[in-house]
Parts: sequence; structure tokens; C-alpha cells
Amino acid sequence: MSRIATVFGATGLQGGSVVRALLKDGTFIPRAVTRSVSSDAARALAASGAEVVEGDVTDYESVKRVIAGAEFVFGVTIPNFSPGGTEYDQGKYMVDAAKEAGVRFFVWSSLPSFSRLSDGKYSSPVFDGKAAVDDHLLASGIPHSVLLTGGFLENWIRPNWPGQPQLTENGEISLRTIYLPGTTGIVSWIGHDMGPCVLALIKQYDAGKLNEVNGQKYVMGTERCTIEDNFRKIEEGLGKKVNVEFAPPPALSDPRAAMIYVLKEFPWYPDMTIPDPRLIAMGVEFGTVEEFVRTELKSHLGL
Repeated sequence: MSRIATVFGATGLQGGSVVRALLKDGTFIPRAVTRSVSSDAARALAASGAEVVEGDVTDYESVKRVIAGAEFVFGVTIPNFSPGGTEYDQGKYMVDAAKEAGVRFFVWSSLPSFSRLSDGKYSSPVFDGKAAVDDHLLASGIPHSVLLTGGFLENWIRPNWPGQPQLTENGEISLRTIYLPGTTGIVSWIGHDMGPCVLALIKQYDAGKLNEVNGQKYVMGTERCTIEDNFRKIEEGLGKKVNVEFAPPPALSDPRAAMIYVLKEFPWYPDMTIPDPRLIAMGVEFGTVEEFVRTELKSHLGL
């Protein structure tokens, strides 16, 4: 009988990386969940060998259908602020459906709680909602691991994303950042590392070492560094001068304000080593900022 791994967000950065890793490994058949099976990305996944299914993460019955019969689930949410569609709602649906279906192992992609980090000074429905699912997953009793992410390196090349490096007419790079000078953060190369990290955890589970990973939280990050360090690495990797403009600090009413101020004032995962040595011990080879700049960013800018 085929072993099924339900993967949410399969046409996105995180789920797509997991599907690719599962297909390459071959132990599980990835059941790739997408909002539209007719999209180009979904058709490409089907052509590569994935079982592509349509699912609505804001609808519990739909989530139950795509999880039914799966041995493993990779869960990730998408921003949605409508009733029944919040980050917490989506994650809770996945966890509850997985428990009902008897899923044997669950890997959840999460983020830190701004409310906890700042002792209530800041909050975010996205960050706090994902973190609340951590608690719900632990209480459910489902064997699981949590992968915590940092800022996505892919944000430098995603369409219409603020703060992207731009090639100017004089051959230099311009970059207008919303973050505050001196901000230290953790960066994650999602497309490169998420799939291998999930696969490494599955391999532990499949090798009878579930007790070693069950209930554990891991940071899926390549480096802890300042934004100035990142700008320097862009400059060195591209061999071009980078001109940085810092945007004025946002008002607290700005939806981005919580993330900007939390990053500046409160370290993420302060007691954890980046990259996570436990994942490295499982065989994960993390990509680097320098490698991302030389390959993804350079190509994106047409250099």
C-alpha cells in the first residue's frame, strides 16, 4: 500500500520544497494540496509524480478530505484574516483532522509569538496565531516536530515584495528597507532547506527514532546576522555597490510595525544555535546567504 504524505501549501515556497524532497526520496507519495489543481504550478507538480488535490485550508471538511488516509502531514498556513480563516484556525483544522485520521507524524512550520517575545508589548495575528497552533499540536498528542523559520531570503526576489534589491541604470544596486538600522534577525532559504529539513525529520521517524524528534522545535535558519551584514553580502556576491535607504520608522498602526519593532527589540529564538546543529547532525546541508546571492539573486537581476 502506498504511503501518503499530505503537504499543505504545495504550490508555495514551503510546501513546494517539501514536495520536491519527498519526490526525490521516493518513500512517500506526496499528496500536494493546492487551492487550484488547474494552475500551472499544480500541473507541474502532477507531471512530476505528485498526487495533486484541491483543498481549502479555511474549511474543516475540506482539510479532513485531503488528510484522510495520510501517514504524514506537513502543515503550513497562509495569511487570511476572514472568520474561520485565521492562521490559528487553519492550523487547528489541520491538527484536528490529522488526529481524527490517525496521522502518525506531523511537521508544522511555525514562527515565534510576538506577544510572548515582547511580554505583551506587541502582537500579530499571523505570528501569534502560528505559535498558538504549536500549543494545540502539543496538546493533541500527535507525534510531531516544529520547524521555526526566520526571514525568507526569497523575499529579495519575490514579485512586488518591499525592500527588494534593484539594479540601477548606473550598474549599482539600490535597496530601500523597512527595517531599522542594527536589526539582527535570522534568515531562512526556504526553497533550498525546508524540504531537506522535513525529510530529515521523517527519516528519524521512519527509522524508529520518533522519540528523539517528537515534540521538538528546530530553527530552520541559515544564519543569525544584522541587516547590514546582509547588505554587505549582497554587495560582495554581486560585485556591485549597494546603496541602502532606510525608510522612516512606521507608526504602530502600520500592519508591519509589530514585526519591525519586535525584530529590533527582541531576539528570535535567543537560546538556539543557528543553523540548528541537530538538523545538521541529521544530514541537512544548509544553504548560505552568499550562495543565495550568487545564484538566485544574481539571476533574478539578470546579471
